[in-house]
Parts: sequence; C-alpha cells; structure tokens
Amino acid sequence: MRSVYLLVGVFAVWCLLAAFWYLFWIKGLDPKPENINPHESALAIAEILIIVIVSLFIGFGIAWFLRQQQNDATKSESTLLKILLNEKEELVQQAIDKARKTEETLARARETFRTDYLAVSRENERLKRVDESFINNQETWQQQISLLQASITDLQSNLNEANQEVLTCKAEKQKLEIELSELQQVKRTAKSGSLQTTQPASALAPETDDLKMIKGIGPGIEAKLNKAGIFSFRQISELTEESIEQLSSVIEFFPGRITRDRWVEQASKLYLDKLRK
Repeated sequence: MRSVYLLVGVFAVWCLLAAFWYLFWIKGLDPKPENINPHESALAIAEILIIVIVSLFIGFGIAWFLRQQQNDATKSESTLLKILLNEKEELVQQAIDKARKTEETLARARETFRTDYLAVSRENERLKRVDESFINNQETWQQQISLLQASITDLQSNLNEANQEVLTCKAEKQKLEIELSELQQVKRTAKSGSLQTTQPASALAPETDDLKMIKGIGPGIEAKLNKAGIFSFRQISELTEESIEQLSSVIEFFPGRITRDRWVEQASKLYLDKLRK
C-alpha cells in the first residue's frame, strides 16, 4: 500500500513540475504575479489540466489493463492450482487406496504366515517326538533285528537239514524201489520154475553196465571202479556214506565229488529205467 501512495506522490510532483515547465518554458509566461495575464494563464492551466486528465486516463487504462491481465493470470493460476489440487487429491486418494490394499494384503500375509508357522511348529514338535521315540526304540529294534537274524539263520539251517533229509529219503526210496523191482523179478522167476540149475553159466557172471552214462564218470574212472569190483548201476545205487568215502580213497577221486555229482541218484534212475525195459 505504501508503494501506491509513493507513486501517487511522485505523479503529483511530476504533474506540478510539468505544469511549471509548460507555463514558464513552453508558453513563456512571466513568473511574477503582477505580470501574469489571466487569460493566457487560464488557457495554459486548462491545457495543463487536459494533459493531466489525459495522462490520468492513459495511466488508468494501462493500470486497468495490467490489472486485468493480472486477474486473468491469477484466474489461470487459480484454475491450474485447482486442477493441480484435484489431481493431488486423486493421487492422495489412490495412494490411500493402495496403502489400504497393501495393509490388507500384509494382514492376510501375516495371517497366512502365522497359520503356516503354527503348522510348521506342530510338525516340528511331531518330528521331535518321532525322533525321540525312534532313538528310544532303536536299541529294542536292533535287538529284535538280531533275534530275527538268528531265527533266520536257524531256519536256514533247518531248511538245509530238511533238504538233506529229503535227498536221503529220495535215495532210500530209490533203493526200496530197486529192491522191490528185484523181488518182483525173483517172484516172477520163481513162478516160472526157472530158478534151479537150468540157468546157463553166463547167468552167474557179474552184471555189467556202461558206467560212463553217469555224469562225472569217464573211461579212467570207470576202469578204477571195475578194478574195485563195481560194474553195474545197482552197485552204485546201493552205496552208503561210508562206502562212498572208502571208494573215493580207493579210486583216488576228489573228496565229495561223488556226492556233488549225485552218482547214487543217477545210478538209481538208470537202474530203474533198465528194469522197466
């Protein structure tokens, strides 16, 4: 406000100076009062007033135009400010909405994390109890495993013994079948009345078979068996454990080879096949 008063004062001083300048320099009036011409002075003052009024109107027009531009600029600034404020409010509202959604998401995530954490904690507790139970029962399980292994070993031994007994029973069965076949043959011979001296001398000769048909017996082994007095399948089928050991030492054969190659079983089968023929 002081600047306005200062401008008005400067304008008034300027008007006075311009009036004196116009009166005394331009019009050439005498500054002495007694020499002043009223008519010329009044005309000069009227001219000065017209100039001042025109200047006032021009200044007022310029001021009004500047003020209008200022008002327009102010309105534009106000409009722009309102637009910016509206955009700011929208951005703030969007930020608030995003923040609320983020808080809701975080709340759900916290709840999910809490649920998962509780589930994991319960699972860890259960695993700890299982581990403790496993550690406590480990010795018992080891003892049970040892007992089971011992039982399996005993069962395996019993199974081997049973298999051996089965093989022995099979050999005994084959021997009994051989004896039964011989008895049946003797019975048939007795019925036909040909048991006396009617038999030829060749019937008294020892029975001979091709011993090489038994797996594990070659020509050399066959010669050694014949030298030991063994010529037929029947003789081999009647071998016992003691006689097998004695025979192995006589023919100088590998120990246990007769049992592994199952000479007795092969001879029994061959002898039965021979009788059936």
